[in-house]
Amino acid sequence: MVGAPVLLVRGSIRGSLGAGIILTVVACGDIPATTERSSAPAAIAEVDSRENRFPGYPVAGTTYLSFNRAHGFQVNYIARGGRAWLWYPGNDRAVPEEWKTDTVRGIPAVCFRHPHGSFNPVTRRRGGAYACQPLELSQKTIVSSLDGDAFGLSSGDVPYRRSRCAAPESFAFDRDRFGC
Repeated sequence: MVGAPVLLVRGSIRGSLGAGIILTVVACGDIPATTERSSAPAAIAEVDSRENRFPGYPVAGTTYLSFNRAHGFQVNYIARGGRAWLWYPGNDRAVPEEWKTDTVRGIPAVCFRHPHGSFNPVTRRRGGAYACQPLELSQKTIVSSLDGDAFGLSSGDVPYRRSRCAAPESFAFDRDRFGC
């Protein structure tokens, strides 16, 4: 599949944003139908129960590794000026993104906009508009970080095509706790 799909999951996180909140988690369009994944509500609940080890997220000039059981590992370089690049499993290229922090219904949020050509294989929706999630929930998905553009994602290239359960070795985190 060309481009990086964006997975949008509807749900309420501890009732904070009500039924209308959209949780944005970027996904790969090349996930085989036989790939076993947690349900979105179960993945959200697991992330929400985690300790927030990255309360400063997002910090421009940082590469983050996030994990949830529904989608696996995602690598995201957050740059200055609202730019970001995503290295998602199955993708041959880094996906250019726009990011911003905002407030949605009185709740701090982080928002990403993915290209119009991106596709959400679960909701069958295309990218193009900003999608926001509670900032605290997004922070809890982060399992590790590296300074700078550690993988050169801003070039549009990725070091290699990786599976959803493979985190780059450069990241230090509890690999027994976080994994598929």
